[in-house]
Amino acid sequence: MAEKIEAFYCQLKDFHDRISRIRSKTVSTREFKKEATGIYETWMTEIKPTLRKFGIEDDAHIRLDELFDTFDSLAKMSVTNVSWVKENLSDTKDRFFKEVILNVRKIESPEPTEDLMDSASFLGLDTNWSVAVCALQLQEVAITLVAEKTGISLDKKNVEKILKTQIQSKGFSFNHQYEAFGKEVKRLFHVDMPILVPQLRRMRVNVLHEGYNPEPEEKDSLVSFTIGLLKKLNSISSTEKL
Repeated sequence: MAEKIEAFYCQLKDFHDRISRIRSKTVSTREFKKEATGIYETWMTEIKPTLRKFGIEDDAHIRLDELFDTFDSLAKMSVTNVSWVKENLSDTKDRFFKEVILNVRKIESPEPTEDLMDSASFLGLDTNWSVAVCALQLQEVAITLVAEKTGISLDKKNVEKILKTQIQSKGFSFNHQYEAFGKEVKRLFHVDMPILVPQLRRMRVNVLHEGYNPEPEEKDSLVSFTIGLLKKLNSISSTEKL
């Protein structure tokens, strides 16, 4: 990501210098029109798409966009029109680059997650997978933390006691802990936990251990369930035992 931003900085500097040159009083109308055509192409095919990719769009950007739109028809412009463009280009250009640089600096030190996923791209894991992993792990961490806060032990021995069954060591999983936690929450707080349906149980195994890329609707369902679960846990953690 850092390399991409550095390359964009260099591109912006070159673009800035080209604009500064064409608005010089020594540049003839013919030279202006010729150079402006190339600048327009650079704006449309390189600078503007990159700004949108970074999510940067402000008043100066829009104003510069309007000015560059006139560049497309420079061959038909009169000397007066060219002078008008030069005058307006100066102030707009300065505001644009000042605002763009500030915005680019905000993304100069991104979280390492993007580079992490880029490095794992050869595995075929997509954004739906990463969001699903986050939601699934959040479920487990949230249950563990709230269980500790409310004094509910979720070790194998206590889970077996709550569920009144013996569990093979290799088979002991979050599903057992979740079921035991739900029973204790019902007993202590009279609160019903969301049901971890078989589809969600399978999703946990498929996504976390087999690298399954969920479909968008599967990911959305998983996120919705997790949000509902977190809201329920939040209410439990702030409630006194009955």
